This record gives sequence, C-alpha cells and structure tokens, in this order.
Amino acid sequence: MARILSLNEESHVYALDGEELPSVSEITRFISRELYNDIPQYTLERAADRGTNVHKLTEALDKYGSCEADEDLLPYLQAYVEFRKKYKCEWEHIEKAMYHPDLRYAGTLDRFGTMDGENVILDIKTTSQIHTVSVTAQLTLYQMMAEANGMKVDALYVIQLKKDGKYSLKEIVPDRDLADACLILHSRLTKRKRKNKQNLSQGEES
Repeated sequence: MARILSLNEESHVYALDGEELPSVSEITRFISRELYNDIPQYTLERAADRGTNVHKLTEALDKYGSCEADEDLLPYLQAYVEFRKKYKCEWEHIEKAMYHPDLRYAGTLDRFGTMDGENVILDIKTTSQIHTVSVTAQLTLYQMMAEANGMKVDALYVIQLKKDGKYSLKEIVPDRDLADACLILHSRLTKRKRKNKQNLSQGEES
C-alpha cells in the first residue's frame, strides 16, 4: 500500500499518512538561529517572501517554458535563465517533496536531475549571502534522503540568484557528521520537550 506524504504550504509541516515528520529546515534550525538571530524579523520575512516567489517563477519556467515576473523579481529569473544556458540541465524532479523511510524526516528538493550529464541535487537561494555550513547540512540531509529512496546522487550544488541578474554556482561537499549531529540534537530536544510536556500534564492532574 502506497504511503501518502502531504505538505501544508502555510505551516510548512510534512505529514506521512497523517503522522507529522520533522522537515530538513526544522532539523537544521540550530544552525539557522546562530546565523540569523541578529537580523530583524521584518528583514527575514521579506527575504523569505522573495525566495518563495522566485522559487515559484523558476518552477513555472522549468515546467512550462515561460512565466510572468514582477519587475523587482525579473533579475533573479534572468540569472536562472543564464544558468540554464550555460549548463545542460535535465530535471527529473522539480520541487519534489519526499521523506527518509528510516530516519523519518522530510524535505523538498528544489531540483534533481542531470547537469552536464551528472546526477545532482540543486538548491536555489536568493539570499545575499550563502552560509556554507547551513547549506552543507541541508544538502547532505537531502542527499541521504534521496539515496534512501534509490536515487543516485553524484554531486550537490547551490545556486545563488542575485538581484543584479547574475548568479553564483557552488558545489557543496557532503558532511555526514554534520548532518548526523543535527539529527541527534533534534531528536534529543524533541524527547526532552515531550518529557517536559508529560511532566507538566501529570502535575496538573495531581
């Protein structure tokens, strides 16, 4: 019987047959907090909105061959078009939600397929800076998830689409120790929260 993975777009919560699974973003949030803790919430929200909109545009471009973009987002789209001109991309999966069958986490691959004949996972960013540690943890967890689902991954890449219409492409070296550390930390804190909740519940009953 096929299992059903669902994603609530508003809350960004994944569920497998109704059971909530942690996302790669949640598992790596410890790194993100260190990197973005001093940045105003308004700035973070604007950046997140921009990233979401650019993702939708590039998705439409890859799936349908064309799309309409607001003037302020057009440079990011132009950067992606230039990238596609330079590299021979054949995408097998575009914005593919999936889960790790054993480690029980989920995530969405921006792109999976071939780039110049190489099997790659590509992550698309619109942030002004690429934080290698955060991206390495994220893409390593994606690779682990993809390979657990029978997908052959030769390399990991992150592309930074810039507001001046240019892009930067960087290969990411997977770091299993970093990914495992994030998984362990997330698991232990989840268990602690669950235990604290149980103790609180028992205290209210007594």
